[in-house]
Amino acid sequence: MKSCHRIIVLTSLLFVQATVFSDEFPFDFEDKIYQETVQTVVLYPEDDPLSYPLIQLHEPELLQLKFDVLGDMAYVYQYTIVHCTFDWKPSNLRAIEYIEGFEDDRILDYRFSLNTLTPYVHYDFKFPTSYLKPILSGNYLLVVYDGQLTSETVLFTKRFMVSDPVVGIQASIPQHPRNPAYTNTAQQLDVEIHAAGFFTGKPMQAFQLVMMQNSRWDNIKSGLRPSHTYTDKLTYEYMDETVFEAANQWRNFDMKSFKYQSERIERIFVEPEYYTVRLWADQSRIRKAHLSEPDLFGRKLIQARHDQDTDIEGDYAWVEFFLNYEAPLTHGEIYVIGALNDGLINRTNRMAYNYKLKGYQLSLFLKQGYYNYLYAIREPEQSFASTELTEGNHWDTQNEYLILFYYNQPGTAYDQLIGHKIIFSH
Repeated sequence: MKSCHRIIVLTSLLFVQATVFSDEFPFDFEDKIYQETVQTVVLYPEDDPLSYPLIQLHEPELLQLKFDVLGDMAYVYQYTIVHCTFDWKPSNLRAIEYIEGFEDDRILDYRFSLNTLTPYVHYDFKFPTSYLKPILSGNYLLVVYDGQLTSETVLFTKRFMVSDPVVGIQASIPQHPRNPAYTNTAQQLDVEIHAAGFFTGKPMQAFQLVMMQNSRWDNIKSGLRPSHTYTDKLTYEYMDETVFEAANQWRNFDMKSFKYQSERIERIFVEPEYYTVRLWADQSRIRKAHLSEPDLFGRKLIQARHDQDTDIEGDYAWVEFFLNYEAPLTHGEIYVIGALNDGLINRTNRMAYNYKLKGYQLSLFLKQGYYNYLYAIREPEQSFASTELTEGNHWDTQNEYLILFYYNQPGTAYDQLIGHKIIFSH
């Protein structure tokens, strides 16, 4: 009976792909939530919630997906995966070429919230499974939807990576960038890719290097080509292309319990249907000395009290941010950035100016946990948000960098992820 159901589902999905995917995909290729009822989507290697969503090909590694759907009605959702290029566009592959098994699977494990002001259903599952398994390395988009896959039924999309490491990666951050304009305020990455005999006779345009700082998507460095080539290695040493703002140590607040006010929380209000957590007003740090404090590199750790089951007893709160600012910006917008908004810059984390209080304010609906955040400014012509005028930039800041190396073998239609490495600035 189960096999019969799988055949029916597979046939249905193939029909959807034939009618919808032939023209365009009914979703964007980024981390995005499409339904307002969906909250707290996290994807990470099994039992390691502070790591990148990256697993190795042909290894018994699993990714764990968790998310909440507000309300008290439970549904069985479906998911599929789509192979992507190094710069997160759909690959020219059919699903049968990168998936072993069926092209979709169901999410069956859910639990109802318990003793919370905000009712929700918590979903939790691990993959790859025996029914759906990626068989190629590269970038992937996880798509969760309800029923048939259309633009109206997509719940959310989430990016992850599958690596098949065949090269070695070395990276360093020199104290003095090549461009003196970045001295003391920026961090530059120099990278070497090592593989004896691997690069001989291969076109250099087939290789792509990608760098990510602290899981941020707005300032990612993508599609870098080698600056020098050798028989056994490639080097990436640039003047400007591999430079990141050094920023500052991440601000934080601890919201694991609503029974006490932690250091960064001014007051906790109990509303009829939710909590409100007001943080102490923040100040700009551009003229303050750099203080080295441990942080989570912008991440969030969803965690309630030790006597609670976080998945179903963790409650929600509207968290109020406030940044003192004497006058509103005439050019650009201020955002609260970090994993609390999946490392993205959009209207959800854009702040509004309060003329009466003389500062920027924002409320985010967040589940109990420990959060990192920064304030950053994005100007209209910029694709990234800058911390220069809100947090200051200090070369001494401890940042985390994820380096990804891709290869598009001539004659194939996809970008292989053949190397990855995580380094720290200090």
